[in-house]
Amino acid sequence: MEFPYIARDIGADFYTTNCHKWFCGPKGTALMYVEHQHRNLINPLVVSHGFQSGFNSKFIWSGLQDYAPYLALHTVLDFWQCYGVDRMRSYMFQLVRDAADLLQKSWGTELLCDITLFGTMVVVQLPADILGKNIQVGGADSAETAVHQITYEHAEVIQNKLFYDYQIEVPIKALDGKLYVRISAHVYNEIEQYSRLATAVTDLRNKAIVSL
Repeated sequence: MEFPYIARDIGADFYTTNCHKWFCGPKGTALMYVEHQHRNLINPLVVSHGFQSGFNSKFIWSGLQDYAPYLALHTVLDFWQCYGVDRMRSYMFQLVRDAADLLQKSWGTELLCDITLFGTMVVVQLPADILGKNIQVGGADSAETAVHQITYEHAEVIQNKLFYDYQIEVPIKALDGKLYVRISAHVYNEIEQYSRLATAVTDLRNKAIVSL
């Protein structure tokens, strides 16, 4: 199988990525590509049996390593080949754009930046009054002032509310005095899941009970 943006195609000297997230591989697996002329510069953190036995050996043959996750990767490759890389990527890109559009329209907010700058993750602003219309943060005199003092702690409150009260796992971020949700899409996601998120956030907004 050949991915559209493999290291050689883009002329990379070094290329690394995890395999347990987007690739759907077991935890503990990752990929590292190093061009031949640079391989003498790269060494593993742990020196073990394979050291000085070639580039691959010095990384693979380290003591007490569990190789089961790597032995399972061929099944993941079969999965990608079965459905087709282009087909899967097209689905993910379209889904995350549809989801971002749904959330923006539901909350009347905006994206952190233009949609063309995102891949399969998009950052959408949460409603400005989700913490309560009259909330005062850090001694602020008005909700308008409070918006500029929103911190990680406020983001964590909302993230925990979504998880424990609505069984939704999604990162909430505080950026430049505003709260954002970072959504992502994969082949196992459906638009209905983002609709649930839209409804949950609207519910929290209406209850206005999220506070520190």
